[in-house]
Amino acid sequence: MAVTAGGRPVFGIEDLVVDQALGRAVLSTHDRWAVSEKAGGGLFLLSLAALAGERAEAVELSAGFHPDGGFRPHGMDLRVETDGSRSVLAINRRWTGDTVVERFSLSGDDLRHLGTVESPFLCRANDVAFLETGRFLFTSDHGGCGGMAAGLENILNLHHGFVGLVEEGRVRMLATGIGFANGLLPDVAADRLFVAATREDAVLVYRLSALLAGDGAAVPERIAVPGGPDNLSRAVGGALEGRVLAAVHPSLLALALHRFGHRIGLTDMTATPTRIVALGADGAGQVGVGQARAEVVVEDDGRRLPGATVAAAWRGGLIAGSATSDRLLVCGDEPSGAIRSSGWAAPAVPR
Repeated sequence: MAVTAGGRPVFGIEDLVVDQALGRAVLSTHDRWAVSEKAGGGLFLLSLAALAGERAEAVELSAGFHPDGGFRPHGMDLRVETDGSRSVLAINRRWTGDTVVERFSLSGDDLRHLGTVESPFLCRANDVAFLETGRFLFTSDHGGCGGMAAGLENILNLHHGFVGLVEEGRVRMLATGIGFANGLLPDVAADRLFVAATREDAVLVYRLSALLAGDGAAVPERIAVPGGPDNLSRAVGGALEGRVLAAVHPSLLALALHRFGHRIGLTDMTATPTRIVALGADGAGQVGVGQARAEVVVEDDGRRLPGATVAAAWRGGLIAGSATSDRLLVCGDEPSGAIRSSGWAAPAVPR
């Protein structure tokens, strides 16, 4: 399904968060294939009722936000406050090369910038997640700043990614030694933190309280997944209730050629597959770590959506986006809005 705003394609839907109560989603977008200074990007608001049609029209929330270095949002999160307003965090990978976290409030379709968090620890920030209004976690996919340091880590398969915490203006590391720390999902009630380790083909599960107490040496549980995991989310409603969803990349080489092949003269950007998995749950609907497994719930050859980077639940179905597409993949519900009752025993059929 194509997504537009003002009649123009919304390209590069790297991340999205579904606001279940209001029936809408906030999209984090950035055109990675555009010239850096001209790269379009921003936060967009999409009514999920629009998913019943052939094209979904979104509203650009950040149209009036023009910081120095531009706005190229990456990972993001949304929090519902006690007064009904929404708080939003978005990683901004500026075209000038530095990375910061932007803080916003969202009321209706009015997005207001509250401030910018800057720190050397954020130079390779990938994803972000609220703990409380002024306290949040982030992942850093590499340990070093700059393209040369990141490239060396990639070539040597060094695991220098980490998880960090921002609170009261201070930034500190919580967990290190991660092979490309990507999406993260805190579960405060269950005292768990899920972290996508893209280069390890695994989701790591930490005791959240231990990390916050400074026990960064604790060895995490590992859940193997069929590919490199990207963004994570928690399913709400339907057969997947309570399970952790992960967009995974079956082949990191195919993904790299798809995203960066044009830099070495490849003009045919062959689609890279989309795969969505749900981590196994115990009888209480919580992800059971010890015997957990990853169940493939969506498989696409990339022609509908190349290389999904995020998946989120909505009304028992799934919505997936990609950093290299202006489309969303909608699975599991009929155009009429009725939810399929056949369950998820087999991969869902995209439309």
